[in-house]
Amino acid sequence: MKKVRVVELNRYPVKSLAGISLTSAKLEEKGITFDRNWLVTLPNGKFITQRELPKMALVKTAINEKGDLTLSAQGRSNILVPHTDHEESMGFKRVTVWRDECFAIDEGDDVAAWLSEFLETKCRLVKMKDGFKRPIVDEGKEFDGSVRFQDQYPLLVISRASLEALNDKLETPLPMNRFRPNIVIEGCQPFEEDEFKTISSASGVTLTSAKPCARCVITTTDQATAQQGVEPLKTLATFRSSENGILFGQNLLVTQPGRLNLGDELSAE
Repeated sequence: MKKVRVVELNRYPVKSLAGISLTSAKLEEKGITFDRNWLVTLPNGKFITQRELPKMALVKTAINEKGDLTLSAQGRSNILVPHTDHEESMGFKRVTVWRDECFAIDEGDDVAAWLSEFLETKCRLVKMKDGFKRPIVDEGKEFDGSVRFQDQYPLLVISRASLEALNDKLETPLPMNRFRPNIVIEGCQPFEEDEFKTISSASGVTLTSAKPCARCVITTTDQATAQQGVEPLKTLATFRSSENGILFGQNLLVTQPGRLNLGDELSAE
């Protein structure tokens, strides 16, 4: 058994927009509360991310405990997307994330216009319908639990040692935010998180390994400037390639929900 420590917790309320650093996070079956609860789509409901629009990285997010979402960007006035308890009267629309069709609520014309102008692309902001179950299916296998608008799994964990090992090979070191993890740990060897089957806290939170995370072009986008390059994929490809892609980080399932805090000691095995 390995003892590791939580050194970062991150939430990304809107898929592919900027994340929020947390000191404490409530972990539910679908991941951290409100994580990837919103999605930017084309008018036809197809999801869009930094893969297509790197500028999405420049839209900052803030959210309160009630679920009121605020978006901000340089040179723009903030826009509030208030939480509503009246979903049933708002009507639902179908949106797609990869091959999955989900039911969502359109957050209205004002925020759509705000995003469309900043991103220079006509788009809409939608929120996942409360209670909607999007199953976790990978290569025909269905896992226990469900997700919101994450690519596939509720959580992503990366160790500081893994980033340090990568940065040792790079001409210019990169920050952890290139990889958009939910949980960052320290106290293990580089890439040792790949080997963990379960991670648990003294309070009872239990996370189960699903599969290593195959990385995409989003990792080549500077999250502070939206400028794109070739790293880290160019270097990762030299020592982290597999038949499943270029791997960095481990996807996790939430087996036992609960709360994690910065500094928590976790047992990994």
